[in-house]
Amino acid sequence: MSENLENGDSADMGENEQRPNGGGDEGDAWGNQGSSVRRFARMPVDRNAPYYNMSHKQRGMAVIFNHEHFDIHSLKPRTGTHVDCDNLAKVLKNLGFRVTVLNNLKAKDVNKYIQQTAEMDHSDYDCLLIAVLTHGEMGLLYAKDTHYKPDNLWYYFTADKCPSLAGKPKMFFIQACQGDKLDGGITLSNRTETDGCPSSTYRIPIHADFLIVFSTVPGFYSWRNTTRGSWFMQALCEELRFYGAERDILTLLTFVCQKVALDFESNTPDTQAMHQQKQVPCITSMLTRLLVFGKK
Repeated sequence: MSENLENGDSADMGENEQRPNGGGDEGDAWGNQGSSVRRFARMPVDRNAPYYNMSHKQRGMAVIFNHEHFDIHSLKPRTGTHVDCDNLAKVLKNLGFRVTVLNNLKAKDVNKYIQQTAEMDHSDYDCLLIAVLTHGEMGLLYAKDTHYKPDNLWYYFTADKCPSLAGKPKMFFIQACQGDKLDGGITLSNRTETDGCPSSTYRIPIHADFLIVFSTVPGFYSWRNTTRGSWFMQALCEELRFYGAERDILTLLTFVCQKVALDFESNTPDTQAMHQQKQVPCITSMLTRLLVFGKK
C-alpha cells in the first residue's frame, strides 16, 4: 500500500478511502513511467518535524568551485572572485562546515569531484553546500575549458543516488550571469501617477530538500565589483556572518535579496548603457522544513 496504516485502519480499504483527496492520482505527462522500485534510506528527522536535524556529529561539506581564469578567449578573467571565495570560505568555516576550495577546474574535473562527493558517506553530516563562482549564460555555467549545465551540480545528490543525504538539506549557491539582459530598475515614489513499521516510515520525493540560489534571475546580468567582489556574495556573506546561526535560511536569503536589490547599483559612467543597473537573486526552494544552522 502507498499509505501508512494507523489508528486501526483496515488494510482492505478502497482506494478512494486511502486518499485524503478521494479518487486516484494521475500525472500530467505522457510517456515512460520510470522506475517503481522502492528504495530506503535512514530517516534523519521525524516525519512531521518542522526543523531539519542539525545535530549530527559534523556540519557537513562545503565545496567552492572558484573560476577566475578561462581557456575560452571570449571570457575575461573574473577579477575580484578571490575576495568572494575567501569571504565565503571564512563564514562557512565559522558555521562549522568542512570547506574545500577548488580553483579553475576543467568541466570533467568539476563533474568528477561532484560524483566523488556524492559517493561519500554523509551519515554524520547535517547537510551539504556547494558554491560556484564563474561566468555563465542562460542555462549554462563555465568551467575553465567549456560550459556545462547547472543541473550537473545536483544530479548526483538526489535521494536515490546519495541516500546518506536523503532528508537532509542540499544547498547550491551560484554566482554567475544567466544572460546579458540588464535590469534598469524603477524608482518608487509615495506620489501616485495615473523508518520500518507503518507508523514510523514515510517517503519523500528524490528531489526534496534542495535549495538552489542564483545570483540573478534567468536571462539577466550578474554584477561583480573588481575590488569588493560580487554583489550577491557580498550580501550572502554578510548575512551568514551576522545571522547564519540564528535565522532560518529562507528568511536569511530574503534579506540577501533585499540587500542586493536596494544597496547596489552599477557604476559605469563611461558606458551609459551599463550604468546605474540593478540586480536581484533568484531562489528555488524544495526545502520541506525550516533550516537553521545553529551553533556547532
